[in-house]
Amino acid sequence: MYPLRSGHHSEGHDMRLQPEPGTTAAEPADGAAPGRTTRRRADTRRRLIEAAYEVFAERGIADAPVEAICERAGFTRGAFYSNFDSKEALFLAVDEEQTERRLRRLTALVEKVMHHNEIRDEAALREAIAEVASLFMEPIADPEWYLLTSEFHAHALRQPALRAQVATMQDRLCDAFGQALVAALDRLGLVLTVPPRDAVVVMSGIYEAVLRQAAFEGEQLSRDNRYLTQLLPQLLTALVAWPERVEGQVR
Repeated sequence: MYPLRSGHHSEGHDMRLQPEPGTTAAEPADGAAPGRTTRRRADTRRRLIEAAYEVFAERGIADAPVEAICERAGFTRGAFYSNFDSKEALFLAVDEEQTERRLRRLTALVEKVMHHNEIRDEAALREAIAEVASLFMEPIADPEWYLLTSEFHAHALRQPALRAQVATMQDRLCDAFGQALVAALDRLGLVLTVPPRDAVVVMSGIYEAVLRQAAFEGEQLSRDNRYLTQLLPQLLTALVAWPERVEGQVR
């Protein structure tokens, strides 16, 4: 388990970030309109999340001091404590923001690239599936983000409450990517022969294995990696069919 509090901690102490004695959360200025205060608070939170992503990526989660995050965002520690009660909570917010960003990117790619052309032969099917697999790799296959999530997930596995939060977010992610996959295949006149969640779990497993291998080898993920350009499309091809060939069509 890595320490999530900046500075030294004694055995048995809560490892979450807590305000130092005498430190109070930043209060809105007197007379500030509620709407203006809400917008300012939302902007503060957004800037802290953006700064945290940068600092986490540079130093790792465990070695990223709160002071460095606040300095990068242009705020004091009080601003941090008024928005997050721990570095865990901050990373969960970063995770949610990054997930939403990747989903928006994937949706935009599907809308831009995929065309509603029905596939009626095996060669065209393989080509189309390779395109789908490539689209899904674009927002997901991020070595930097993989390292951060791996670090956080390893920590979360030892804490039941945090593990449950991460599991819930993973479920939402699988469902969202499953819907995107169904939409992409629908544009090709194809359907999955397995539940969307199962397909996403299998696909993400390959992505993660390739990212892990690249990380250990100290190399950047290559777009011509044979697992992503050959194995993944072959696997996905085995999981789709034309609607008329599927009994109890999976949606």
